[in-house]
Amino acid sequence: IPELLPQGYPSGLIADNQSSPYLFWVALRDGRLHVLERLLSGQYREIENIPISIGKQGYGKEVEGDQKTPVGVYTMTSFIEDERLDDFYGLGAYPIDYPNAWDRLSGRTGYGIWLHGLPKGVDERPLLDSNGCVVIDNSKLDKYAEYIVTGKSTMVLTETLDWLEQSEQQESADVMQAIGRWVSHWESLDAEAYLSNYHPDFNDFERNLEDWSLYKTRVNSSKEYIDVELSQLSVFHYPGEEDMVITRFFQDYKSSNYNWEGWKQLLWRRNPESGDWQIIYEGNG
Repeated sequence: IPELLPQGYPSGLIADNQSSPYLFWVALRDGRLHVLERLLSGQYREIENIPISIGKQGYGKEVEGDQKTPVGVYTMTSFIEDERLDDFYGLGAYPIDYPNAWDRLSGRTGYGIWLHGLPKGVDERPLLDSNGCVVIDNSKLDKYAEYIVTGKSTMVLTETLDWLEQSEQQESADVMQAIGRWVSHWESLDAEAYLSNYHPDFNDFERNLEDWSLYKTRVNSSKEYIDVELSQLSVFHYPGEEDMVITRFFQDYKSSNYNWEGWKQLLWRRNPESGDWQIIYEGNG
């Protein structure tokens, strides 16, 4: 009965991609996939709650072959059609972007984590029964095609789904202000202000903070102006991590000598000394 389904603000969600009103939230401890719909009020309601199978060894994936399902925030990147797959995967599969930036920074390995269906003719599987994928009934997989926008739709894999009556307003405001401040400082061409948004532990797999500072100071000093617009922003507290937030958005960057647009991810961590949110990772994708 719709009136009895949970409704409110999922704990850990600050903002979600506005291009789709649907959010896929996997509660790993309970073995349930919750399909959430964003309402005009900004609250979410649960429209479905179904059983799943996850890794044979549970969750908290660390290394390739450990038969665990990862914990984190991921994007459903594509769809693999039934005819390209073995029957084992049911009617199709949605790969997610594991390992994401935080997984790689944390030294996690492995690949091929999908949301996929049951073998044809099989109605259910035990909770702990996959090699790390999330497995659901084929009829639901087929139905969810109308909810999923590949390359944009988010899947949260966390221990539980907890509902709040009100959003985490102060925390949300602090994070959103930090994002706005980063953009404003970038556009100002003030190198010192811009670089103050980056955490001492910053790493983009090519540069640490010192290297990044030298690189961005050189690049930005060649600009007469910079204009940055963000859209389709999603912001989540990262599951299992204290004082860390993951953001993903579509960035439209224009400057006096270079233009670029595409998807970008930032990881933010609160600096314990200043209390400010600062960027520990920045990359495309």
